[in-house]
Amino acid sequence: MMRIGMFALVLCVLLISGCASQGVRLSDADRTSLASQPAIQVLHYETPLPEIKSGSKNPPPAAIDVRQHAATDPAVLIAQGFSRLLGKKEKVNSLHVESRHLPRPVAKDASSYREQYRHGLVLELWVDDWSFSPLPADTKIYLMTLTARSRLARVEDGRVLWSTGRCGVGGNTASNRDMRLAESDFTAGTRLRKLLAAARDECVRQLLRDFSLRTGNVTK
Repeated sequence: MMRIGMFALVLCVLLISGCASQGVRLSDADRTSLASQPAIQVLHYETPLPEIKSGSKNPPPAAIDVRQHAATDPAVLIAQGFSRLLGKKEKVNSLHVESRHLPRPVAKDASSYREQYRHGLVLELWVDDWSFSPLPADTKIYLMTLTARSRLARVEDGRVLWSTGRCGVGGNTASNRDMRLAESDFTAGTRLRKLLAAARDECVRQLLRDFSLRTGNVTK
């Protein structure tokens, strides 16, 4: 009996953990209230330097050099693109993208910004992973991987309205063909910026798809 009880307890803990990890889906009521919000501040956190894995005999370029040639922080690109698409597709017109990014780590909850914004909503966005890995067949060609997350919450009490927003490009995704970069293009600038623009467009599409998903369509 004791073993059965322990097994049931462990199973309950696992089920609760699994549900918690799924995040918060935007409810229909909260979605309807977005149009009446006086302001939704779009905050983006500084992206760490990219991880560049060595492939050929030549050492990979320094991460700081790649970041400089990228010209714009990836989180800024995604935040700007996501805001534009939300305004167009979801008719959310009170979005305001902050000009400066925030330092890491990501805030525990939105109530951290209560003193600065006092009321309203904040839409946060940050990049979890930004890396370049050489292809096994050709170590002079690199595959860029980029994953990001987004969260919408209320400033007054930190209540999360939406936290399931995740996007990813590269790796085993269908868009990985567009995420390839030659070793010689790391510091060329133009190709790298085009790669980031393509990553932004795909990431924004994924975030909007999740944001637009109605709660009644979620499979239990």
